[in-house]
This record gives sequence, structure tokens and C-alpha cells, in this order.
Amino acid sequence: MKAALIGYGIAKSLTPEMHLAEAQAQGFVYDYQRFDTATAEFNSMTLPQILDKAQSGGLAGVNVTYPFKRAATEQMDELSDTARLLGAVNTVLFKDGQRIGHNTDYVGFRSALRGAPAMTLIQNVSLVGAGGAGGAVALALIDQGCENLFIFDQRPSAAQELAERIRCARPRAMVRRIEALSQSELVGMNGVVNATPMGMASQPGMAVDPAMLNPACWVADIVYFPRQTALLQAAQARRLRTLDGSGMAVFQAAAAFHLITGRVALARRMFNSFDWLVPQEEVPA
Repeated sequence: MKAALIGYGIAKSLTPEMHLAEAQAQGFVYDYQRFDTATAEFNSMTLPQILDKAQSGGLAGVNVTYPFKRAATEQMDELSDTARLLGAVNTVLFKDGQRIGHNTDYVGFRSALRGAPAMTLIQNVSLVGAGGAGGAVALALIDQGCENLFIFDQRPSAAQELAERIRCARPRAMVRRIEALSQSELVGMNGVVNATPMGMASQPGMAVDPAMLNPACWVADIVYFPRQTALLQAAQARRLRTLDGSGMAVFQAAAAFHLITGRVALARRMFNSFDWLVPQEEVPA
């Protein structure tokens, strides 16, 4: 069985390694490749061309990451309900000549949130980032019980579009765009989620200043490399509760593995693989 990850600058992505480790544990041969548009082999190819290559090459499916999650929806013959609602695809199945788009980021973040007892108070949450992953996080927060969701993005139109999309799907929820990440906007939050790439090893920095948050606020980051981002370290220094990106990464990978291979992945085993690949850094006292 063959699969691949499509994205830009994905040399350090752990998705291939997590899939391969689970396949090895289950005892079947799995060829999982990287189709990286930052490399010479793929940098002159468009997304439709890469999908054609994958499909004609006999792959069972592909995972899709930045910056192609939204564009991938336009290349599908069929979309799952979640992928259609979010307008973003991160897993594609090739079946009977058709391309079927799914979104496992949603179940990834929601599962991570369910497994974090310290994050149960989610009445008022601010979300930073309205891209493909941000949409999945927004829907997961609402479905997990968030009543008031405030979305910020450097592109105001993206935040507005996501707010309208979520309101349309979940009319009871109060979802709106905020103009800035000011203390007046953030001080009343139960939680803040970073759904931007800021904090990655290649994009250092903090999307939010934890000094603007109240002492009871929790902070989540979907970045997992490094696991302890600058944002989480700064939040921990202020004694705020935190949730790193490992849970979302593992749960979405397990769901994608199941879709592509038809085999149920053991999440605990995939967590063990993740821990081996990205050791937990020492957390500041």
C-alpha cells in the first residue's frame, strides 16, 4: 500500500514517520512518501498535477498540509460533511477513480481537547488563525461546548469568512471576528488557541502575549515542533495551564491512517511513536 504527504517545506513533518511506525507495528508493508513542493522534484508542479501523479501512481490516498488544504477542496469529486463545512481537506482517498476529501484536523483537535481535563471551561475562547487548521479548531471548540468564540487573523477577511461559515453551520453559537489581540479583548477569555504556524522552529515567535491573559486562562498551541513553543513556555512561566500540539497531531494522524489503510490505528501506540520522535522538552519551573 502506498500513500504520501503533500505540502510545502515538509521535510521535518512527522506524519510519514507516525504512519510508517503504525504500519510496522501492525505488520504490513506501507510506502509513505513526501511530495514536497519546496524540493526540485515538485516545485514546478501545481496541486492538480501532484494529485494526478499520486492517483495515477497507484496511491491509496494522500495527506494534505500547508498551503494546500483549502485549494484541495476544488480538486475533489466528493467531500465529507466536515470537509465541506470547513472548506478544507487534509486527507484524500483515491477510490474507483474518484477523489474523496476528508478533514481529520477537526477530530484531532476535539479529541485532544476531550483528553485535557484542565481545559473543560471553554465558554469564552479566542482563536488566533483562520486558515485550514484554524477552521477545524473553531468547529471543534463549538462542538465541544464553546459558547462565545472570538477569531483573529492577520487577514481580517479570512477571520470574517470563518466566523460566518461557523455561524451558518452552528447557528446557536456566538462567533465573531475581533480586530486585534488587545488586553481588553483577551482579559475575559477562558482559553486562547494558537492555530497559526508561529512558534514552529522555522517561524519563531508568539502569536499572543500571555501577559494579557487572566490567571485562570488556559493556552493551547497546535504547533508540535517544538512541542514546548515560546508561547507555551511563556504561559507556563505565568502559571497558566497549557495544551501542546501533540494530541491534535496524533489523533488526526490516527484518523487519517484509518481512512487511507482501512485499519484502526492504536492512538496510544502512535503517541509512543510521537514521544520517541519528539522527546518532551524540559518545561520551565
